[in-house]
Amino acid sequence: MTMDRITSALLAEFSQENQLDQFPEDRRFEHFAAYLAASRQVSETIDTTDLVTGSGSDTGIDAIATIVNGTLVSDPELVSELADTNGYLDVTFIFVQAERSAAFEAAKIGTFGFGVMDFFKDSPTLPRNDAIRESASVMSAVYSLSPKFTRGNPACRLYYVTTGKWANDTNLLARQRAVTEDLSNTRLFRDVEFIDLDADAIQRLYNQTKNAISRDFTFSTRTVVPDMPGVAEAYLGLLPAPECLSLIQDDGATLLKSIFYENVRVVSRLMWKR
Repeated sequence: MTMDRITSALLAEFSQENQLDQFPEDRRFEHFAAYLAASRQVSETIDTTDLVTGSGSDTGIDAIATIVNGTLVSDPELVSELADTNGYLDVTFIFVQAERSAAFEAAKIGTFGFGVMDFFKDSPTLPRNDAIRESASVMSAVYSLSPKFTRGNPACRLYYVTTGKWANDTNLLARQRAVTEDLSNTRLFRDVEFIDLDADAIQRLYNQTKNAISRDFTFSTRTVVPDMPGVAEAYLGLLPAPECLSLIQDDGATLLKSIFYENVRVVSRLMWKR
């Protein structure tokens, strides 16, 4: 499968920076897709070898990330530690299917969705490799502490990543709706989202991971804070809710949760509209 020149160059850079050059292109693309999906949710450095689920008995899933209170978790014991430390569990399950194809395929969406459904079953029907079993053990640890879901049930995100072009095909949208409805009907999640990443989205998201977060917003109701040592300029004021949301969401309206969790320092550059 021939990849467009820009995506190919981004994949090459990512592979070199993460010592993945020894893998074939399809395998490297799985790591790349996993990184793009998970990096939107966490601020820590991501080792995609902890996410990619391998080939054979992978239940149609190329990568899984479980994010608990802003931390990428691959050990069931860490779930309990975070629950004890923070007093709550805020969880997002991320599933990735990565295809180096020129088009999105309804059959693969169905296979992907069936694999994710099976992942959450008490008695799964699909054979599982070690990586899937390890991820499932983390998932079981999460749901064993359901009383800690004081901020809502876990969220579920499915990313279908290809190097083609998304065109809002009616058949594909219908298949996606069926997958999200099936998962929502399990009542295990506060929300379920199926996210398509085509070549344009891949390039945009990867470039976002390389740049600091900056936002343009209107801040008309403000007053200047008196001079402070080491601070060039500071303001105190009010923002309308839509303006506030623009600061804490990405282009796809996904909340940038990593900026809220403990022990994370955020440095932002504010640009005023006059």
